[in-house]
Amino acid sequence: MENTTQTTPLADRMLKVLAGAITRVRQDDVSDDDLRTLIDTTTRDLRAEASTQARPDTLLAVDALACELRADLDKRRELARRNGGVAGVRIGFGHVDETINGAEPGKLLMLAAAPGTGKTTFCLQAAANVAQSGHVALYISLENDALDLARKTVCRLGDISYSAALKGKVNPDAWNHAVTRLDTLGGRLIVCAPRDKMPDLDELVEGVIERTGQRPAVICVDYLQAYLKRMGNTPGDTADVRERLDRFTPALRALGERYDAAVLAINSQNRAGQQAGGMSSLKESGDLEYGADVVMTLNRWSGRKEGDAPPVVVPSGHTLLELKVEKNRQGLTGAGAQLLMLKGDRCAVTEVERHG
Repeated sequence: MENTTQTTPLADRMLKVLAGAITRVRQDDVSDDDLRTLIDTTTRDLRAEASTQARPDTLLAVDALACELRADLDKRRELARRNGGVAGVRIGFGHVDETINGAEPGKLLMLAAAPGTGKTTFCLQAAANVAQSGHVALYISLENDALDLARKTVCRLGDISYSAALKGKVNPDAWNHAVTRLDTLGGRLIVCAPRDKMPDLDELVEGVIERTGQRPAVICVDYLQAYLKRMGNTPGDTADVRERLDRFTPALRALGERYDAAVLAINSQNRAGQQAGGMSSLKESGDLEYGADVVMTLNRWSGRKEGDAPPVVVPSGHTLLELKVEKNRQGLTGAGAQLLMLKGDRCAVTEVERHG
């Protein structure tokens, strides 16, 4: 018989807190001290949820939030201890991590970039960095198959030419050595590359949890327009891309909140915004601007005015990029662009000195 038991909003929120605690307990690296801290923080979180749910969400006296504020600080102190000084997991790009406070659980992050600027390279490398730090990352690609994503990762880890790998012109010993470096990911970088049927995102995440025993700390969607066009192939769905995007943006946010994960979604830039960047460069913008917690743009470096020389030497086959935080709902924006060097044939992005 189907279970039709209904839970209250308070019960749902308390179950979420307990589920998060259980997930943490199941991790292999939990010490007794970690468990004692976890008991304290879980207790505080449960009390905070009970206190919040006892009052209408829309009318709250600020001084009545004292318990929640204390619990929030305790939680953030513990997260910062684990994540090297930021609340979210680090994606491996220092200036960006410090500016956005890491990839925080439940946050929706957008990366807008033009074709050929390394947006997949950046996000795949970020997901691999998350996995190497001991967290699980889920990478959903609508453009690259799973083998190619693995190939790109091996080329970066082994500093091997991607084009040579495609042509079979890599020394087998060098290739095998590079492939063994995938072990540094610890089975925590999970990729999904659907080609026909669009997967249910909740089912994907549940599958990751079942496989790894951990919730994904970061969920990458590469990329939004491709995902939404596939959604348009669903029988009976006559909405255009803009309308589907307006529905999908809050759905991505809700997914992150349900699983206490950061969602990093790639978005194409419109033609007019590919040089100027900024919030208006988001293609089919609409709810993207307002629904995302963080919006970043990735563009080729063009200087402050025409004719400016690059601030660093750009080797042949490399591209100098600028990554800007255009929106940060709870932090800094425009705190100087992060200069990145795209090593296209090595499927890698490296940090360069930033400028203000």
